[in-house]
Formats: sequence, structure tokens, C-alpha cells
Amino acid sequence: MIKKSQVKFIIYFLTTFWVLFVLLYSIGLVPETIKSNEGDSFRTLWDKAQTVTKAIGENPTRIVIDKIGVDATVANPNTTNAATLDDYLKEGAVRYPGSGSLGAGNMFIFGHSTSIIVVHNQAYKTFNGLRDLKSGDVIKVYGASKIYEYRVTSVRLADSSEVLVKFDASKNMLTLSSCNTFGAKSERYVVEADYVI
Repeated sequence: MIKKSQVKFIIYFLTTFWVLFVLLYSIGLVPETIKSNEGDSFRTLWDKAQTVTKAIGENPTRIVIDKIGVDATVANPNTTNAATLDDYLKEGAVRYPGSGSLGAGNMFIFGHSTSIIVVHNQAYKTFNGLRDLKSGDVIKVYGASKIYEYRVTSVRLADSSEVLVKFDASKNMLTLSSCNTFGAKSERYVVEADYVI
């Protein structure tokens, strides 16, 4: 009779073997003879795994919130330099460098908003209406390969001295932020949304 500990060992062994094999295969350290013996079935599985890996964790390119009329491009700068981020904000929304990505961790996207009716640069209205979102509202974020859907869980007005975002990789979510009054840095609207699909 097979014991529980033996079954666990076999499962751990096979899982470790599979992960190591895939890793070695991906960096080209598996000899061609082994690759060809695996046939197309392994290559098909590998291709599917690569597609999923590329989809989850990709950077956002566009954000759409139908309820409040938001449809903006999302920039993905590689620096946290304030002047650089301000330049990107003049073109639309910005994903904060180091925060999560689509479907992976807590992705933080911020943008301008204003109560001024007439503005020359429409990017200053990128996140107008964040305060009007309610729990359950849908936010769509576009990546290169698919559209990711998030559902709002909370909307709050936060003091700028508060920590707005925890870059926690254990929960797949989206955090949006915008100033309460254009140019003012004292208060910000913060929207949190959970990843759905």
C-alpha cells in the first residue's frame, strides 16, 4: 500500500522535474534530441504557457471607464522622476513604475482631473469623475493582447500625506488616483478595484 508521504514525494518530484525542464528548455539548455523526442505535444503546451505568461503581467496601453466617460492612453515610464511623470501626465494616464501590471499585483494608474470646463489640453481631464464611481462599476484596461476587467471595491478622498498604494503582489487589483482640485496636492481621490477577468 502506498503511503501519503510517498504520494506527496512523487507529486513534488514530478512538479519540480517539470518546472526545471520547462525552465531549461526555455533558455535553450535542453539538447535537440530530447526536444525532438517530445514531439509537437510539448511544443504546443509550451506555446500555450508562453501565451498566458505574456498576457498576464503585460503593461497597460489604454483605460476605459464607460460610466464616467474615461477613455485614455496609459504611459509606462521607466523612471519615478517627478518631472518625467509630469510630462507623461500631459498626454494621459500613467502607470506608476514599480507597481503591478495587468492581472499581476496592484497596478497603480494616476492622471489629472479638473473642474475647469474649458482647458486647452484634454489630458488635464483624464480622470474627471473618479469620485462618481461606485462599488461594482466596471473599469476596462487594455493590454497588447487582451482587455482586462476590474470591478470597483472602494472610492475615497485621501489626504496626500496618506500612503495611497501598497505595491502588494499577492492581490491582483487596480488603484486609480487623481487630485481633488487641479493643481492642488492636498487631497486625492483613490479608487480601488479587483481584477475580474
